[in-house]
Amino acid sequence: MSSRPLPSRPRGGRLGGVICVLSLLVAACGGDPEVRGEGRGGGPQLAGGRGGAPGGGMPFGQGATAAAAVPVEVVSVARRDISSYIETNGTLEAENEVDIVARTSGPIVELRAEEGMAVTKGQLLARLDEEEIRSRLEISRVNLSEARLAYERAQALRESQLISPEDYEQAETRHETAAAELDGNRILLGYTVIRAPFDGLIVNRYVDFAEQVSPNTRLFRISDFDPLLCPIQIPERELSKLRLGQRGYLTFAPFQGERFNARVLRISPVVDSATGTIKVTLEVEAKGRLRPGMFARVFLETETRAASLVLPKAALSLDSLGDTVFVADGAVARR
Repeated sequence: MSSRPLPSRPRGGRLGGVICVLSLLVAACGGDPEVRGEGRGGGPQLAGGRGGAPGGGMPFGQGATAAAAVPVEVVSVARRDISSYIETNGTLEAENEVDIVARTSGPIVELRAEEGMAVTKGQLLARLDEEEIRSRLEISRVNLSEARLAYERAQALRESQLISPEDYEQAETRHETAAAELDGNRILLGYTVIRAPFDGLIVNRYVDFAEQVSPNTRLFRISDFDPLLCPIQIPERELSKLRLGQRGYLTFAPFQGERFNARVLRISPVVDSATGTIKVTLEVEAKGRLRPGMFARVFLETETRAASLVLPKAALSLDSLGDTVFVADGAVARR
């Protein structure tokens, strides 16, 4: 990346304690130019002359006139850890995010949750009218009681062989059906109470107080912001560089200059044949400030070299001879 310092090795000599970054390139045809003396700005200057330079600098060309002195900027080099990254983009998603829907019908008689509210697992969110279901539940209890008495009489008659097998089986079936109906109405009664399935935030409230709902009507959307995930697509050629737990970081436009650490949580076992990419899911440290749907710049670390010699990329001279730097040797800049 253009903004990140990169390691480099000097050519043709020992690397001193500092390097010279040319602030102005000079097209000269003189002898062997070198940096010596102090410029007007207090720094070394690039000077040219005929014949061999006392400092032994590499010549820029041959013949014609000497080059004018050019001020240069001197910066220190350092050793530190440096990493390479795969760069891409992604959008944050919540690990757990669901729509809570009604599982029975009825008007809403109580609303306890609003958008943006933090809720805990099992917390009451809303309640539907339960009068009709309670009535059906009482009827089911009565039917079960009658069916149980009939079944007990059928069992007594069967022992005395005073009932046909068909009548006994009918009494047994009516008893089992009545018991199942009672259980079903109990379940429906429980559906009138809407509770949070997990800890999270209410992202959307889709219904209003007193609104009539039916089964599968969306009531709320709840999202768990911890952890947040960032799925990304990595080219197939980078497959050998991927591993679970791999570190990286994300940056976001609203938080300029701040990094949010991440790690590889999942790697898809297949390659998308249409795009030639692999889906990789990162787990992100949200620090309580990130939200699902945010756009992120993703930097996935692939290699780290410890105690590497690093310098600004602008200090490199890129030409057909190779990548070189100027090294300050006293008052002389040597290539």
